[in-house]
Amino acid sequence: MIDPRLPLIDLHRHLDGNVRLETILELGRRHNLPLPAWDIEGLRPHVQVTAPQPGLMAFFEKFEWMRGVLVDYDACWRIAYENVEDLQREGIDYGELRFSPWFMAEPHQLDPAGVVEAVVDGVETACRNLEMRVGLIGIISRHYGVDIAWKELGALLTQRDHLKALDLAGDEANYPGELFIAHVQKARDAGWRITVHAGEDGGPQSMSHWPRRASCPGRGSARFHAAAAYRHRNQPDQQCADQRGERICHASTEALSRNGLIGYHQHRRSWHQWYHAGS
Repeated sequence: MIDPRLPLIDLHRHLDGNVRLETILELGRRHNLPLPAWDIEGLRPHVQVTAPQPGLMAFFEKFEWMRGVLVDYDACWRIAYENVEDLQREGIDYGELRFSPWFMAEPHQLDPAGVVEAVVDGVETACRNLEMRVGLIGIISRHYGVDIAWKELGALLTQRDHLKALDLAGDEANYPGELFIAHVQKARDAGWRITVHAGEDGGPQSMSHWPRRASCPGRGSARFHAAAAYRHRNQPDQQCADQRGERICHASTEALSRNGLIGYHQHRRSWHQWYHAGS
């Protein structure tokens, strides 16, 4: 039971994965898009995860029509604004929204920098109007490769002062963290915190692929989004990991059948160690 006297926070919400079904239908009709269904219940199974999935990349299939309706920057702005409205409606006192501008721009060949600008303006306008506190986290998506990651990072840096952190996300099994050391270091130099999706789909060994040099003492903390990470907590680099202040959360791994609830039952205490990327 939630104590209403305490502030309620949501530190891990994907803006481009939190799109109202009503909005998808409205934008689909407006732009004559070939949606798979034209009513709420018919559309639901195409965009919502309702059962455990075989792996992380299976989740991305559900994003097809959430990003498929982002035909212009006005649509990106609207999605951003509505995300803040949804946080307020759910009673969230502080939220962090993360988004991948390349992922959002890709279906209709938008300029990723324009997507970032629209998202920032949509979120900040909503925060002013609704008196909400929301932090923005930019994602670089591993599965586009190293070169696209540089372009995506460049787009995010056009709004450097409006973002709190950089998130490394995507296909960790085929694109290990060590490929993105330089990207993360550049984000550090920009003054951003770092969050990392790891241990969800690549197994616990993907934690060891994380670029250790990019988050050593004196560089700030990295927050990891993984359950399997705890299998590595007894490795020789435990002391360095502690000094770096890693923080681990497990929420989405519950829906991955290969991981289940591993970590949560064994390490409940970690729920009290979440790190605030915007602090």
